[in-house]
Amino acid sequence: MKQIRVGVFGPNGRMGKDLVNQLQHFNSLKLFALCEKKGHESIGKKISNITITDKIESFLSNIDIVIDFTSPSAIIELLVKMNKLNLNIPIVTGTTGYTEKEEKKFKLMIKGKKILRSFNMSIGINLMKNLVKSASKNIGIHSDIEITETHHNKKRDIPSGTAISLAESIKEGNKNINQSIYREKNNNNMRKKNEIGFSSIRGGDVVGEHTVFFFLNGERIELKHIASSRKIFSMGAIEAAIWLMKKKPGLYSIMDMVKV
Repeated sequence: MKQIRVGVFGPNGRMGKDLVNQLQHFNSLKLFALCEKKGHESIGKKISNITITDKIESFLSNIDIVIDFTSPSAIIELLVKMNKLNLNIPIVTGTTGYTEKEEKKFKLMIKGKKILRSFNMSIGINLMKNLVKSASKNIGIHSDIEITETHHNKKRDIPSGTAISLAESIKEGNKNINQSIYREKNNNNMRKKNEIGFSSIRGGDVVGEHTVFFFLNGERIELKHIASSRKIFSMGAIEAAIWLMKKKPGLYSIMDMVKV
């Protein structure tokens, strides 16, 4: 069986480092190229005997798939370059924090490509999304719904992409729930009916914790996921890369892969 040649976009980030390490345990994939942003201190250095480049054209040559954990601006730059070069290399991306403008550009740039994008590569989180959707369908309109998320002190986007994704599952479960409120920005308002409240905590080296609360009169339901190791995300991304290689062009997620 021919090995899948993998290019890692952002190998020096928290996820990138773990991804590079985990790739060594898969015989069906081979780490083939590494790319960082221009001016990064690692440019020219080697990881696993592969020189890190900041030249996207060089990075894209002779690879079968890209795994990305960078930033919205970086992945959009990559897609723009791919379109200019007329390349349709599959991409697995776990990048979060898109603005509305960046999201529109991302959707425009991926046409005709095989893309798997998940704001959380964990199978557990995707199972939780299914449970949240079911709870919302059954008790959503009778509940005050709040989402809390906790991450390490280096994470920039608030709320997390995973928290937003959980909110989307809630809305899928009940179309009457259609408003999101960020508590940090609305700290002097009474909650309204059928809204989802977000609260974020940043500190230490927390990998990721997400809780969805359904507050009812006299009782509450809490659905919680705790990630204790980044390994679950990198392993999920690698499994997603193997899965994506066999698919037709389109935008996929881990939910499509695990069929929960």
